[in-house]
Amino acid sequence: MRCDGVSGSGGGGRWRAVWQENGVRRQCEAATEDRLAARLEKVTERLMADAPNLERPGADLIAWYLSPDRHPAGRPWSAKHADTQRRLCERFAAPVIAPITCQDIKIADMQRAVNAAPTPGEGARLHRCLSAMVTAGITAGYLTNPRLREVHWQAGNRPAPGPQVSMQGESAQFVDPSEIPAAADVARLGQALADGRRGDLQELMANMAAYSGLRQGELFALATGQIDPATRVIDVDRKVIEVGGKLLTGAPKGRKRRKTIYPARTPQAYPLADKITARIAAARAERDAGTNPLGLMFPSPRGTYWRSSNFDRRVLAPAYRAAGWRDADGNGKWTWHSLRHVLCTTALFTWKLDATDVSAMAGHANVRTTLDMYIGTTAGVLDRARTATA
Repeated sequence: MRCDGVSGSGGGGRWRAVWQENGVRRQCEAATEDRLAARLEKVTERLMADAPNLERPGADLIAWYLSPDRHPAGRPWSAKHADTQRRLCERFAAPVIAPITCQDIKIADMQRAVNAAPTPGEGARLHRCLSAMVTAGITAGYLTNPRLREVHWQAGNRPAPGPQVSMQGESAQFVDPSEIPAAADVARLGQALADGRRGDLQELMANMAAYSGLRQGELFALATGQIDPATRVIDVDRKVIEVGGKLLTGAPKGRKRRKTIYPARTPQAYPLADKITARIAAARAERDAGTNPLGLMFPSPRGTYWRSSNFDRRVLAPAYRAAGWRDADGNGKWTWHSLRHVLCTTALFTWKLDATDVSAMAGHANVRTTLDMYIGTTAGVLDRARTATA
């Protein structure tokens, strides 16, 4: 891009500017020099920023952000993440910014989009989506203002929550011990599942989740070939995800394949290793009989992958109530994901494993995540202070 010049008569004639932009000769004119300068402000911004797509509509920015072609071949979005980003864009971003020229998108527009989210959690997801979109847009010349990223969900006219208090020095990732079921609580859930349909299988599933750290989607995808019963090692290389109503398999969270281990017996003396060995044999027999073609450890009643909504409604909801994890209104502090916390705290504080080993087994991004979530800083500060002042 380059500006070829500005000319005018200075005696009442019209002022004109001529410039090259994206290989095209363009021009504009005005009755006065001041008016011409005002009309050239956006042109000057585009020329100086070398942003060739600023005049395109926001819809093109969204399409570029969602396009798989912009990602390196070896680092594509997972199908689940791509579906989530598409949903967020279609529901919240597009109604606000799609018709606006990219150069005219303001912080207020981004704020209006993120405020349309119905809950703080959805608002946080939308903030991350819009932040990534702005970064991609600046890189590709659709946007120039990085401050468009700095928008966060605001309650607006919603009732204000009570004052939010956090512990000084504690990580926001810290999992409070009250959020983690004890071994006896896990056993109660297992027993409640055992009393239901296909009970032994679902009791095994709960204990395996609690003491191997597999996420729900990883358990749904778990096949016999991923388990070595001789070493009690599980190769976690896939999970079940739902995209557009269809069940697919994909890489585990963060695209991190990992190996984890399960104990011979749980702290409540459940014979986990023996139960898994027996289930492997049964699943292989089902596969040979054609009732479980994929050799899944925990198939749905139809012999295929579970859909999480069906599993939660048909299996977990009644078991939660029976185990005391939920009251009659369905309220409670523990969920299936709480079982994953059991593995991490048991490995750290009962088995005394190093945090780096637990991080690898759990598939955390790094050991700092493990420390922040389960060890925290407050307890360490108080312990050191107590020792020093004894």
